[in-house]
Amino acid sequence: MTSSHTRGRHRAEGRPVTAFSSLGPCLTGPAARRAALAAASSGLVLTMATTTASAMEPVHPDPPVVDTQATASTQTGDAAQVTHTVVSGDTVGKLAQRYDSTISAIISANGLNAQALIIVGEVLTIPQGQASVAAPTTATSSANGIERESASASRSAARSEAPPANTSGNAVLDIAYQYIGTPYVWGGSTPAGFDCSGFTQYVYAQAGISIPRSSSAQRNAGTQVSASQAQPGDLVWWPGHVGIYVGNGQYIAAFSPGNPLSVRDIYKANPTFIRVG
Repeated sequence: MTSSHTRGRHRAEGRPVTAFSSLGPCLTGPAARRAALAAASSGLVLTMATTTASAMEPVHPDPPVVDTQATASTQTGDAAQVTHTVVSGDTVGKLAQRYDSTISAIISANGLNAQALIIVGEVLTIPQGQASVAAPTTATSSANGIERESASASRSAARSEAPPANTSGNAVLDIAYQYIGTPYVWGGSTPAGFDCSGFTQYVYAQAGISIPRSSSAQRNAGTQVSASQAQPGDLVWWPGHVGIYVGNGQYIAAFSPGNPLSVRDIYKANPTFIRVG
């Protein structure tokens, strides 16, 4: 008998086969997701064990980045403002007192003109808390001004000293604006009626600063500064007339009989600016 032997068939050598279950950890992360998308687009379908499928990360968009500080700041800003509908008898000064604000802040927030005129029915935005922060800001500005002046003096003792900083300027203007529309009364020094020097003396007194009564004496009440150095709240003076500088070439003053207290352009030549306080 002839015995026959069938030769075993052997698979050609090839790359080792890796179980799908061991691929799970390799198929995670951004690179694996990109590869899976590429495979899907070419028509390749992979069937994996349940354990493998559960090992793959789901594809989610990155969560939005939230700027918590900016959000808090916006919320804080919103909370610090109120709206007010103007009624008869309202003035910017009264609204500033009612809402713990300042006249200059209300003017700025609503784009009012320098005379702070408001109309019945108009809706105003009122920034709150401005009055309470004015004092620390002023104190900081004052301290910084003193430091700068000290440093300047130490660099050159021969150099002329800079004029003192006007640390009360904003407070003076906030008070002055409250009396827009007050009638002119010769010799007047109360809110019932002002003349020019009576008005400036009264306003400065409300800000805690004492100056003389007459316009001629107020000329020497402080330090003269140049027009380029003038700041809001400085006195602006001519022989026989005085007012308070507002800025941008304007000043507020009691002018003459029949002309209520108001803000006007500086129309006289050669004004003298005086820093008080």
